[in-house]
Amino acid sequence: MNAEAAAQASSSSVPSRPIPRKEGHWFWGCALDLAADRTRFLIEGHAEYGDVFVSRALVRDLMFVRDPAVVNAINVTHWSDFYKPDYIKMMWKPFLGNGLVPNDGESWKRQHKLIMPGFHKKRVDAYAPTMVEFTERMIDRWKEGEQRDMRLELNALALEVVADTLFDIDIGEGDSETIRDALADISEILVTDADKMIPRPAWWPTAENRRKKRAIAKIEAIIRRVHQERLTHQHDRGDLFSHMVFAEDEQGRMSDKQLRDEAMTLIFAGHETTAHALTWTWYLLAKSPGKVAKMREELGRVASGRRVEVEDLPKLPYLEMVVKESLRLLPSVWAYARQAQRDLVIEGYEIKKGQTITISHIAMGRNPKYYDNPLEFRPERWTREFERSLPRGAYVPFAAGPRVCLGKQFAMMEMRMILATLIQRLEPNLSEGFEPDFVTELSMHPGERGMQADVRFCEAR
Repeated sequence: MNAEAAAQASSSSVPSRPIPRKEGHWFWGCALDLAADRTRFLIEGHAEYGDVFVSRALVRDLMFVRDPAVVNAINVTHWSDFYKPDYIKMMWKPFLGNGLVPNDGESWKRQHKLIMPGFHKKRVDAYAPTMVEFTERMIDRWKEGEQRDMRLELNALALEVVADTLFDIDIGEGDSETIRDALADISEILVTDADKMIPRPAWWPTAENRRKKRAIAKIEAIIRRVHQERLTHQHDRGDLFSHMVFAEDEQGRMSDKQLRDEAMTLIFAGHETTAHALTWTWYLLAKSPGKVAKMREELGRVASGRRVEVEDLPKLPYLEMVVKESLRLLPSVWAYARQAQRDLVIEGYEIKKGQTITISHIAMGRNPKYYDNPLEFRPERWTREFERSLPRGAYVPFAAGPRVCLGKQFAMMEMRMILATLIQRLEPNLSEGFEPDFVTELSMHPGERGMQADVRFCEAR
C-alpha cells in the first residue's frame, strides 16, 4: 500500500467518534494541573477518558492521544500534515535555530537528507569503544562505599560521549565546565519558559534572556573553533560534525548557520535524554536484584573477562529487553507534541487545522490493553512474539515514520554499551532510605536531589 492509499485508509472525511472532554477550572482550565504534574495528568486523564481526550488550557484546547492507530497516523501516514507546535518553535529557536528538532517542511527534508548518512550503522558502531572507555574511566575514579549521584554522573558521561563522537574533542581537557555550565543554564531557562502561561520573547531584555544568550555564546564559540579546524585540515575525522561540514547536495554544503543549529541540536538532544534514560534504568535495576543477576549471567557467557564490544550486542538479548522495558515504564521523553497543518479526520476523530496534539508516551507504555501488569518492571515481556503482537504506534519511544529520532540507533547502542559496563563492575543500588523524585520538565528526571547511590563494586568480570 503506498503512502497516499495508507493515509486514505486511516482516515475518512466524516468524523464518527466524539472526543471526550476533561473539564477543568472555569478560568485556567487544565493549565494548573498540567503545570503541577504533567505525567500524572496524562496517566489519570487517559485512565478516565480513554485513548483520546481534550482539555482546555486557558483559551486553547489541547488534545491528548495514546491510541496506537492515531499515533501511527500522526507519525507515519499523515506525518507531513503535522509540524512542531508554534509555541515549541518559539521556545527553542534562540538555542536550536532551525535544527532538525524544531524544523519542518522542505528545510527539514534537506537537512535530514544531509545529516542522515552520519548515523549510518558502520559509522555509529565505531563509537562503541569510546562509550565503554569513558564509562570505565568514570568508574575508575570512584571508591568503594562513597556516595554518588547517578543522575549527575551519567549526565556528565553522556555529555563526554556526545562531545567525542560529535566533535572529536575530549571535554575533560578544557571545554567540560564551559559546556556543562552553559547547558545547565539553558536547560533551566527553557524549563522556566515552558512553565510560563505566556512565554517571554527571546528579544525581551530580561535577566533570563541575557543569561541564555551568554550561555549560547559559549557553546557557539566551541562550535566555531571546531568548524574552523575542520575547514583548515579538510579532513573527515570520523565524528558527526566532520560529516556535516563536508556533506553536500545539489545546493552545496550547509551554511555556517545551519551547521551551528544542527550542532546545538545534537549536543542538547544527544545527551540529556539518554542520561536520564540510563538513570531510570539504574533505579529500576536497583529495585530488581534478580534482573541484575540475569543480566550479569548473560554478560558472563558472552564477554567473560573482557570489555563488551559492539559485536556482542546481538548475543545480549536480555540487555536489550531491559532497555526496552525501562523506556516503556519510565521514559525520559514522557510526551511529544505535533500541530495539525490542515483539517483532518483520523480514525474517526476530527482534528482541526492548528490543533495541538500531545502524544502521551508515558501513558501509552502503561496502557493495560497492551501491557499486562503495566506498572511491573518485567524485561522478560519483550519477546519477539510480544513485539509482533503490538499494534503499530503502541511503542514509539523514539517516535516513528520519517521523523523518527535520527539518533535512535546511536542512543540504543550507547545505552546498552554503558549499561553492560556498569553491570560488569557495579551493583546497582540506592543509598539507604533514598527515594527519588519524579520531575517532568523537558524530560523526566529525578530532580535536584538526584539519584543517590553507594559505590559497590562487584567481582571482576
